[in-house]
Amino acid sequence: MKHIATLSLLTILCLALGTTAFADTIFSEGPVLAADNGIFIDGNGGPFGQSLSDGFVAATGGSGGQVYFAEWVLGGTTPTGVTWAIGNNNFSGTLTSAADFGSTLYCSSGGSGCDAFGYDVYISHFSISGTSFTAGNEYWLTLTNATDNQGIGYNAWDITSPGPATCDVEHGVIVPGGGGACGFQGESFTITSGGTTPEPSSILLLGSGILGLAGVLRRKLTR
Repeated sequence: MKHIATLSLLTILCLALGTTAFADTIFSEGPVLAADNGIFIDGNGGPFGQSLSDGFVAATGGSGGQVYFAEWVLGGTTPTGVTWAIGNNNFSGTLTSAADFGSTLYCSSGGSGCDAFGYDVYISHFSISGTSFTAGNEYWLTLTNATDNQGIGYNAWDITSPGPATCDVEHGVIVPGGGGACGFQGESFTITSGGTTPEPSSILLLGSGILGLAGVLRRKLTR
């Protein structure tokens, strides 16, 4: 049995404003929860050695423009990069260092609706120019080797409320088609096609109505 390293704040919550879809949205997987949970994506050689691959069905076709995803980092650090791949099954595709990577602070630890135990949440984004999608086809987005400005490696991908995506986790070296179910349905991400780029804060919307929260960092079991 393997462990999945997660950030967990067991919330008493009610979330639920859905996301609005943009005309150029290839896929969008739920709102940002920020105060609930995240799974580390530090990659092989990182402190947790984890990578994630999320399966999704393209809502529209076109050439990819940007990936936006909600990313947790220890308070006081900022995300600096990630390695990604998009393929037709889990952990497939060519692993590529993110081009035009950037991040926008979404909420700070202890802030309203955000993690209260030492993590800030960012909306990170990068270019996937040249990646093509066909409406109705299944694809997998893999994220790994996430980095921060202090070299800590405690970068995690925000888990959203149950949505249409699926999630697999790999420990150590990535093997195409390998890994196993991560125990959640998917993480917060949006893929847009080329063209007009919306503001990051508009891409991944926060579910509202959090009534209260409490929790601790934990490791979640799978398989």
